[in-house]
Amino acid sequence: MKLEGLQQLVMGKTVLVTGASGTVGGEVVRQLIKLCPGQIICLGRNKDKLSNLFVTSKIKCETEVVWETCDICDRDQVNVIFYKYDPDIVFHLAAEKDIKLTNADPFNCVMVNVIGTFNIVQSAKETNADNLLFTSSIKANYPTSIMGATKRIGEFLVKSAAIEIEKSYYTVRLSNVMESEGGVYSLFCNQIANGGPITITHPDAVRVFVSAKETACLLLYSLMCAHPGSVLGLAAGNRMKIVDLAIRLIGEYEFEEGREIEISYVGLRNGEKLVEENVGLGAEWLSTTHDKILVSNQTFDLSVLNNVEDSVIDLLDIVRKKDLDGLQSVIRTIVLGYGR
Repeated sequence: MKLEGLQQLVMGKTVLVTGASGTVGGEVVRQLIKLCPGQIICLGRNKDKLSNLFVTSKIKCETEVVWETCDICDRDQVNVIFYKYDPDIVFHLAAEKDIKLTNADPFNCVMVNVIGTFNIVQSAKETNADNLLFTSSIKANYPTSIMGATKRIGEFLVKSAAIEIEKSYYTVRLSNVMESEGGVYSLFCNQIANGGPITITHPDAVRVFVSAKETACLLLYSLMCAHPGSVLGLAAGNRMKIVDLAIRLIGEYEFEEGREIEISYVGLRNGEKLVEENVGLGAEWLSTTHDKILVSNQTFDLSVLNNVEDSVIDLLDIVRKKDLDGLQSVIRTIVLGYGR
C-alpha cells in the first residue's frame, strides 16, 4: 500500500485528533504532518503536554497545527471545537485505558470512554465529517473488564452512526502500546530504576506489544482499508509473556534478576484476562488491502445498535447518581455476556 495514496486522501484536509498529547496521539500527529493536511487540530485536557507536542513536531508543507484544551465529556466544549474547525477527518484516541484506574473509578471510565465518545461522534455527524476513526481495545473482544465493556459500547456508537449516515466511521482495536504512559514497559523501567521489585500480575500472563510508531502508521493506513462501521484489528507487534519482558529489561539495565532486582507476583486484577486475544487471519479476522490490518467477522446485534444512544443517555443519568449497581446493570444490557 503506497504512501502516495494515503497522502492524496489526507492532503489539504482538516484533521482533528483527540488525545493528541498521549503516546499514540502524539505519534499520529507527527506522522500526519508528513502527509501535508491543511490543518491539524490537537485536542487534549493538558495544555502543557499539547504545547510540548507542538514544539517537538516538525511542521512541513504549510500544515497549520493548532491545539485546543477540551474535555470530551463536556458536550458544549466539543461542539464549539467541531463547529469552529469543521474537520474532514477525526481520529478519536482520547480514552481511559488503565485497568487499575478504571476499576477504581468506573464512573469516570464510563464518562470518558462512553459519554466522551458519544459527544465526539454526535459532533462529527452534525458537522458532516467524512471519516471518523475510533480507537478501541483488544479488551473489547468478549470484555471482562469495565474498560473493555466501555470500549465495546463505543464501537456500538460508531457502528450506529455509520449505518445512519453511511460514512466511513469505524473502529480500530489496539493491543498494548509499548511506550504508553502507565503501561507495563514504563512501569517496569521505573521499578527497576528504583531498585525493584518488578510487580507482575501472573507468571503466565501474555500480552501483545506494539510500538507507538507502528500503531500510528497503521491507524493512518486504516483510512484506506475501512468501510462504514467496520471493526479493524492490527496484526502487528510481539506476543510475549509479561515476565519475559521484565527479565529482558532487567538485563538491559545490567542487573541480575532475583539477586539485584526481584520479581513479585501480585495477582490478576478484577476483569483482567490471563491471555489476551491475538489478531490473526482466521474465522474471526479477515484480510483487507493491508497485510497488517484485518477486519472483524463478528456481527452486531441490531436491537442493541438501534437503542444504544438511549442506553448511553441512561448511563449518563446513572453516573450522575453514582449508582454502581445500576451502572453495571445497564452495561450488561448493552454488552451481552459482560461480567460472566
